[in-house]
Amino acid sequence: MSEKITVFDIEVLNQDPASLCAIGIVELQDKKIISTYYSLIKPKNLSYDSYRYKIHHIKPQSLYKEKTFEEVWKDIHHYFENTIVVSHDIQGDMMNLRAALKQNHLVYPRLLMSCTNVLAHLIYPDLQKYNLKDLSQMIGFEFQAHHALEDAKACAYLLVEMLEHVGVESLYDLHQQFHLEFGEMKENYYRNIISAESVHQLLEMNQKEDALLYHQSVCFTGKLTMPRELLEEKTKEVCALSTNQVSTHTNYLVIGGKGYRKVRFGKENKKVQKALQLMKQGQDLRIIHEKEYLELLEGRKECL
Repeated sequence: MSEKITVFDIEVLNQDPASLCAIGIVELQDKKIISTYYSLIKPKNLSYDSYRYKIHHIKPQSLYKEKTFEEVWKDIHHYFENTIVVSHDIQGDMMNLRAALKQNHLVYPRLLMSCTNVLAHLIYPDLQKYNLKDLSQMIGFEFQAHHALEDAKACAYLLVEMLEHVGVESLYDLHQQFHLEFGEMKENYYRNIISAESVHQLLEMNQKEDALLYHQSVCFTGKLTMPRELLEEKTKEVCALSTNQVSTHTNYLVIGGKGYRKVRFGKENKKVQKALQLMKQGQDLRIIHEKEYLELLEGRKECL
């Protein structure tokens, strides 16, 4: 079956996550490039950021006559509908894309997500560096770093190289081989792929794909009735991923049974505040009691 993939990269002008100032897109079909797209973008926030300028060398004054994000989105939205979308930092790139969509009152497209950074950690687990430049040098591909289209091309070539290295014909096959779930996005909903930092946990797991919490990212807060080390071990046993911070990867924030209501409904716990903010943005994240989590640990998908 033919597989289309959209590989993209963006540049951001300043600290405003919605300040996209350039986007590059490479469309792959059956591991071949069939189209490309590049555009500068005039964001609503045109403030100057010296750190980001040193990366991409795009000045605010060079964007005054460029298309707005809303105008560019009319040109590119088809690349993001009902397809697999890939970048080398899918978590960060999609965070910025979602911010721009929200700022312009545009509906989230329906898509699946993968990440060449995560895949590289799985396929080449012993490397010292996983940035796009070093990985591209490893496969013999030269490019101009931090130009959105050039970065997208490098990411596309890296993806094809990894498919060839593993000996699979599609990205679906590659995910299946590593028991890796795609991220997902649709209207008012967002669920991330696992982070590259969690890959080592994934590689150490005995796969239990029927577990209700399979590949779910879990963070704990508050006073637990069970020792945290034991709870984290139980989490690992069902192929879930325990993390220390709430992020765009988090699926469950578990609050300890001791003083649950004060933590959950008070205004002091930063993890709860962050979780509520992400939930408001559409992230697939639940805040639950420790007792409910212990019940989920025993659950199986066929019981749903």
